[in-house]
Amino acid sequence: MPQLGESVVEGVVVKWLVQVGAVVEKDQSLLEISTDKVDAEIPSPVAGKVVEILAKEGDTVPIQEVLCRIETEAKAEPEPPPPKAEKWDEEEEGFPGAMARRSGPPIPPAPRAEAPKVAPPTPPPAPEGDKVRISPVVARMAAEHGLDVRSIPGTGIEGRVTKKDVESYLAGKPPKAPPAAPSAAKPAAPPPKAAPPPPKAKPAPPPPPPGAKVTPEGDQVVPFTPIRKMIAEHMVASKRTSPHVHTFAEVDMHKAVAFRAEKKKEGVSLTYLPFVIWAAVEALREFPILNSQVVGESTVIKKAIHMGVAVDTERGLIVPVIRNADEKSLLGVAKAVEDLAARGAAKKILPDELTGGTFSITNPGLKGNLFGTPILNQPQVGILRMGQIVKRPVVVERDGEDAIVIRPMMVLCLGYDHRVIDGVAGNGFLYRVREILEAGEFHL
Repeated sequence: MPQLGESVVEGVVVKWLVQVGAVVEKDQSLLEISTDKVDAEIPSPVAGKVVEILAKEGDTVPIQEVLCRIETEAKAEPEPPPPKAEKWDEEEEGFPGAMARRSGPPIPPAPRAEAPKVAPPTPPPAPEGDKVRISPVVARMAAEHGLDVRSIPGTGIEGRVTKKDVESYLAGKPPKAPPAAPSAAKPAAPPPKAAPPPPKAKPAPPPPPPGAKVTPEGDQVVPFTPIRKMIAEHMVASKRTSPHVHTFAEVDMHKAVAFRAEKKKEGVSLTYLPFVIWAAVEALREFPILNSQVVGESTVIKKAIHMGVAVDTERGLIVPVIRNADEKSLLGVAKAVEDLAARGAAKKILPDELTGGTFSITNPGLKGNLFGTPILNQPQVGILRMGQIVKRPVVVERDGEDAIVIRPMMVLCLGYDHRVIDGVAGNGFLYRVREILEAGEFHL
C-alpha cells in the first residue's frame, strides 16, 4: 500500500483490476483504493506476473502493507511432482503395528483360484481361535468403552476391525455386516420405514430492536463509501463553523463567448471555467481578504493564490488545487483544469493535490441550473459558483438609447464567511469579477 499523502494512513480495497496469473506491465493499474480523501488506482511498480493477491476487496489496508506479489522474472515451469503415494494408516486399516509398512500398504497376497460363485459371497475368514488382530488404537478404544471387538463387523483388510468401524459402532450406525453363511436362516424382512417427520415450520424472524428503522420492501440501503463519509462530515462541519452569506451577480458573457469561438478556429479549445478562474484570480489580487483563512481568533491572508476547482467523479465530488494560479495565463489555467478533470476521471488525483487551497470555484457543467448556493470548503472563507449560461433578452445602451438584445447570461454566486468578510468586501469582489468578464480583455 503506497503512501498516497501525508495525512493518509490507510485505504479500502475497492476492486482488483487483475487476477492471479495475469501478466502486467510497469505502471499498469492493479487495483482501486478508496481513502477518506480520494479514490485512486494503484499502478504496478514492476512488470511481471501476479502470483498472489493478499488483500481482498473490502479490506482496510494500512500504508506499506503488501497488497499482492508479482514475479518479475519468467521462470521455467517445474515438472509436476510424481503423485504422492497415499499414506498407509494402520489406525484406519486395522493392521498391527509390527506388521505395518511405513512406505505403503502391505502387499496383498496372491489371488486364489476360486470356483464360480453362485451363492452370495462368503464372509471374510474368521481369525484363528480367539486371537483377533487389531491396532493399538482400536484396542484402546475397545477397552475404554468395554466393547468386544469380535462383535463389531470389520471393513479392513481380511475383515479386520478399524478405528472407523469402532466409531461407527459407537455412533449406532455399524457398517454393513458380511452376508450370512448359506446354512444360516434367511433373515426376516426389514420393518417398513417410518414416515418422515413433517417439515419444521420456519421460525419467524426476530422483531427489530426498539428504535430500529424497518426498510420497506424494494428499498435499497447503500452504505457510505469512505469518500462520501468524508464529504458528509466536511459539509456539516462547514455549515456549523461558518456563518454563510451568499450574494449574486448577473454577467453578460458575450465577449467571452466571442473570444472562445475565435480561438476555437485557431485550434485552441477552451471552456468557460478557465475564464471565471482567471477573472477571480485578478479580483483576489484586489480583494486579498477573500484569499484568507481563519486560524483560532486570527485571520491569515495568503500571499499565493491556490485555486480549488470542484471536479465531479463517479464516487463523489473532489476539489483538487491549481497551485499558484496567479502565475498562470488564461491558457495555462485552461490546461491545468483539463489535466485535473482527466486525472480525476481516471482516479489519479493524489491526496496532497486536494489540500492547501485558498479559494474555490465550482461549476455544475452544461446541465447546471440558473444559480446555487455553495458551501465553503473549510478553512477557506470564499467560494464562487457558476450558473448555466443561457441566452436572454437584456437591455443595453447604444448611442444614448436603450435597446433590447439577446445575450448569453450567467449568474455567479459568491459564498463567504461572515466572520471575516463583510458585505462591502464580498460585494466588491463579485462586482469586480463581473467587470473583468464583461470587459473581455482576454489574452492567452
